[in-house]
Order: sequence, then C-alpha cells, then structure tokens
Amino acid sequence: MESKYKTLIPLIIIFFIVGVVVGYVAHIPRTIEIEKPVEKIVYQNNTVYVTVTPTPAPIVTVTPIATSTATAISDFTVKNYDPSTDTPTMTIQLVNNRANPNEIHVHVGETVLIKITDVSLTSPLTLFLNSAYSMNMGTSGAAFITFNNKGTYTFEAIAISPDPNIVSLTYGKGTIIVY
Repeated sequence: MESKYKTLIPLIIIFFIVGVVVGYVAHIPRTIEIEKPVEKIVYQNNTVYVTVTPTPAPIVTVTPIATSTATAISDFTVKNYDPSTDTPTMTIQLVNNRANPNEIHVHVGETVLIKITDVSLTSPLTLFLNSAYSMNMGTSGAAFITFNNKGTYTFEAIAISPDPNIVSLTYGKGTIIVY
C-alpha cells in the first residue's frame, strides 16, 4: 500500500466519525429553560446581562373543519361520517390522486361514503358535489351522502391552494348515478 493511502484512509475515517458525532449532538432535542423573566439590560464591568419577560401565549380558537349536523340540499343530504352509526351502501376512496371507483350506481335513499384514504396527503381537500355543495374534508375526512332524488351527480375533490398564484389541483373526480 502506498504511503498516501496510509494517510488518506485514516483521515477519511476520522472525518466520518467526527461528522457522525457532530450530527448526533446537533440532532439531540433540547428544552431551553429561562430561569427568570427578562425585564432589562444591565451593564456591569463590560458584561451584558439580559433578563427576558415572557409574554403570555395567545388564545387560539379552533373551529372544526365541518360540523356534525347534516346539510340538506333538495337532491341529497351530506353529513360527517360517524362509523358507529352510519353504514354506507357504497364507498368511494380518494387515494393516489384519483377517486376509486370513479363511477357508481345507487338507488334513491341509499348512501355513499366519500373518504380520504391517502395517508401521504399534505394539502386539505374540498369536496364539491354537483357544483351546489362544497365541504372541507381536511387531509383525512369523510362525507356521508344520502341521495333523495334520481339523477346523475358529479363530485370533485380539489386541493385548493391558499396562494392565488398556484393552480388548484383536482385530486379526484367522478360520477354517482342514482336510479
């Protein structure tokens, strides 16, 4: 083995070990504790001492994505899905940027469950039904729909961007035929 390799290989190993140790130390989660509140800055012997005054956390009001009450439109009724009481006739899953299945047939009075089953979804979806109804489903929601009249109903799940410069993504769409 040449002399340059006798020096180079140990240096690579040392730098690797140092990198692993520094990465581990930087990764360790720590809690920063403030011993006393900050109120003022005091100068003593060219040393600066700072005391911090904590501010109270703001009060945050959380509003649910959708209420549990049913919304009735003349042709259909939509409500949040409750697995303990609701038994759907058919289920449509929103997964992998599509609706599965994208077309179903049901009778009047039967129910359809449209639910998000994509665990990698990062943007909340809004469900549009016949362009007459919209529901924010979040990233893991479900809509339980009862159809009151015959007809062809279209649905679309769209990831709406909060930025007006970004085009909204149609995640999945399909048709429900009620006969």
